[in-house]
Amino acid sequence: MDLSPDLATACLVPRRVSGPEEARDVVATDGAAIITGIADEKAAIAFGTAMLGDDLVRVGRQIEATAKRALEDGAKVEDQPADARGRKRRLSRDISLPMPPHNDGFAFGDFAPDRLFLFSARPAVVGGESFLIDGLKVLDILAQDPANAEMVRFCRTVDIDHSEPNFPQDGYSPILRTTPSGRPQVRHHLYLAPVMGLDEAAQWPFVEHWKAAVTAARDTGPRFRLEAGDMACVDNYRIFHGRHGYTDPARVLYSIWGWSTSAVAVPTGELDIVNPQTSAQLAG
Repeated sequence: MDLSPDLATACLVPRRVSGPEEARDVVATDGAAIITGIADEKAAIAFGTAMLGDDLVRVGRQIEATAKRALEDGAKVEDQPADARGRKRRLSRDISLPMPPHNDGFAFGDFAPDRLFLFSARPAVVGGESFLIDGLKVLDILAQDPANAEMVRFCRTVDIDHSEPNFPQDGYSPILRTTPSGRPQVRHHLYLAPVMGLDEAAQWPFVEHWKAAVTAARDTGPRFRLEAGDMACVDNYRIFHGRHGYTDPARVLYSIWGWSTSAVAVPTGELDIVNPQTSAQLAG
């Protein structure tokens, strides 16, 4: 497949903002913003709470991203069996490699957060730069080439399986969908797959094309550093994120998840990314 060099422009370097109201406005228009001078995790959660304002339903820390945590959780996931298609889950144990672009919480389907706050408590000395990819812009760039018409139509209209191996979700939906509140939601992660059945073989090339386009954006687009005290505020329904490789074991980043009144669904309990709960469990 031929991938446009313009995919690099789907990578977003966020504007820096001065407060929660400006952050809310910039995230609504651009998909992401950066606030500086956050003292600690408590202050990061307080900023997220203020940014969500009257739309706040839930906010809190989900992940402490460290090299030690990556090794521990990665080992647990590696012990999980392959699914019926032979696929296995994996976490990013090798921190020297770039992360796959993803929306946080994809394992939880409709219960994934719609707002994401990435707080850098201690950056890597070298490497570990962040990337943000505007999923809507990736689709727009693909749509500019008539040769991609069928693939873009597939992404917008054909239901696929968004679940992780052996952790099925309740239903299927297109790569790009409109949520009940009217927001666009576009998704990317390693485990996207056609629905199993007669059309599966014919649909795999479209899924792989989508994955290749998003990965090309990551590999060719701009990246940026989150220094100590920086926090990226992200529309998790629109933007894929991740970081490039690093080796510094002292790096610490907190992934704080937020749900607003326009989220598709809000979980009632704690979320386990190693052994994701079913929708019924999350609904309480």
